[in-house]
Amino acid sequence: MSRSVPLERFQPATLSRLRSDLPFRSAWWGMLRARPGIPVTLHSNFVDGLPSEFVPCWEAVKHEDELAAKVLAAPGIAASVETKELRHNNNLLVMVERFGIGSATSIAVVDPGLGVFTFLSLYRGPDAAPFDGGDRCLQEIVMPHLAAAWHANWLYHLEGMRAGWERPRDGLGVTDRHGMLHVRDPAFSDLMRSEWPRWNGSALPVALQDSISRGGKYDGRQLSIEASRQHDLTVLRVRPRSVLDRLSPREAEIATWYREGLSYKQIAARLACSPYTVRHHLRAIYDKLGVSNKAALVRLTDKRLMS
Repeated sequence: MSRSVPLERFQPATLSRLRSDLPFRSAWWGMLRARPGIPVTLHSNFVDGLPSEFVPCWEAVKHEDELAAKVLAAPGIAASVETKELRHNNNLLVMVERFGIGSATSIAVVDPGLGVFTFLSLYRGPDAAPFDGGDRCLQEIVMPHLAAAWHANWLYHLEGMRAGWERPRDGLGVTDRHGMLHVRDPAFSDLMRSEWPRWNGSALPVALQDSISRGGKYDGRQLSIEASRQHDLTVLRVRPRSVLDRLSPREAEIATWYREGLSYKQIAARLACSPYTVRHHLRAIYDKLGVSNKAALVRLTDKRLMS
């Protein structure tokens, strides 16, 4: 499935497959960081069969979540709880009853390189049999493979994205809401250091993270970086900037057609304008790029395509 299912479908498809062997009504799968003396920080999360307000509600009571504390203290070991066992914890009890949770089983595995946990919590309704030792055992067997397959899914599809590119030097990476990088290729790291020489590779620079949070594209001195959301994660495509980045989208379009051999009239027909307008755009293109003829424009464009 890590090779056959798209990034945005991998988690729901995997949970659907798991449900046939380990029945549950709803689930929560994601990544978090837990450090002594610092509140747990969610880096990514995907909920299945739960409303969007589930996560904000948990954030309000996370300091009281004994199940989370137990699994984070013992990575790789599943733990379970029934709602009736939470009578002493009123805030958490109110939350689980609101979302129809009768019992839960949870597990977390740690990535020592990043210092984050990948967790999976499964939930059953009040009328269903609670999770037992057999369920926890199966969850312990399966969880390391789920985490590894999720990671492999990113890598496989990043390579798939790269396959059809004209610019092989472009880099790809996957980051979370807090700017932590989970997957990146060698080209990504090399390009990032051309813009930020002291970048250590563990988290995004603040300027880039700010651009992503605003939903915009980052254009720096050396790099142009585009971001696309995939559920709660973001795929970054990094490419070197060139002099052609000085052109407007319309100018870049005209320059591309002109280098491919289209005449003024043919370009004008595509743009529904006059050949004179195309000629005017080409003069502006020459001025911006510091060239004086078509041959120089083609050479400059060819350099960009090879970079």
